[in-house]
Amino acid sequence: MCARTILAAVTALGALTAASARAQIATTQPTLDSKPGWTFAVTPYVWLPSLSAKLNYNTPRAGSVTTTISAGPGDYLSKLNFALMGGAEARHDRFIIMTDLVYANASLTTSNSHFASFNPGSGPIFIPREQQLDTGSRLAATVWSVAGGYTLLQGGWGNVDAVVGMRMLVVGDTTNYTLTNDIFLPNRTIGLSRTGSLNLNDVNVEGVGGVKGRINIPNSRFYVPFYADVGGGGLPLTWQVYASIAYRAANWVDLSAGYRYLAFETGGNKGVHNLDLGGAILVANFRF
Repeated sequence: MCARTILAAVTALGALTAASARAQIATTQPTLDSKPGWTFAVTPYVWLPSLSAKLNYNTPRAGSVTTTISAGPGDYLSKLNFALMGGAEARHDRFIIMTDLVYANASLTTSNSHFASFNPGSGPIFIPREQQLDTGSRLAATVWSVAGGYTLLQGGWGNVDAVVGMRMLVVGDTTNYTLTNDIFLPNRTIGLSRTGSLNLNDVNVEGVGGVKGRINIPNSRFYVPFYADVGGGGLPLTWQVYASIAYRAANWVDLSAGYRYLAFETGGNKGVHNLDLGGAILVANFRF
């Protein structure tokens, strides 16, 4: 469920999630012969990803419950309580500083998420879907990134920048649930009550590195911006890719449409086992 928030987040500003690529998605092209000084870009966008996630919640008696989530834009757009998304970039000659923030808060039901299993510590106990009568969650998720970069190559064809920074994922969720019956342990004590509330608070900070840039289409106002990164830290692996077709509508604004995929992969029993977001994105890049 938390995941679905993130998904939801990424939706609100237009839709769901993530981080360092935002500011990199649409940026001004560096030119060494331009006037010295700083240039800036602000990048609002709408991202409509599909979400796949697996989350782990600690239970009151000990052990954990694993929840799986699968949802598309049509499943979460009406469930958002609040969402905010935006990116920005500052450039001086070949040097770049960029940041991005996504926040979402949503109330969700069981239509696209369900308990997969309960693990008291001795091994998972499968929870059939028909045993789950009701689930309601209040979720909040934040994805924030900040990075620095340097232009390695540039010319009339476009440019390639190297970037390095960090991406942070914060997920908080409270889930109230009702099952058809209690789940018992082998010793016949109750491991998971028929009704209850589960909480998840998970913070992960990842170092990331990658490349971004653009390829100009000759004799036109069109170009192809791209971005890719990979990293780890609090999670074993996070990675992200983005590409689009962009149009320079005026000297101060570019518009683009493309595709972005963002993934957090942890494995084990961490709060976020995995979170994958991928879908269409519409971007406006304002320069000044």
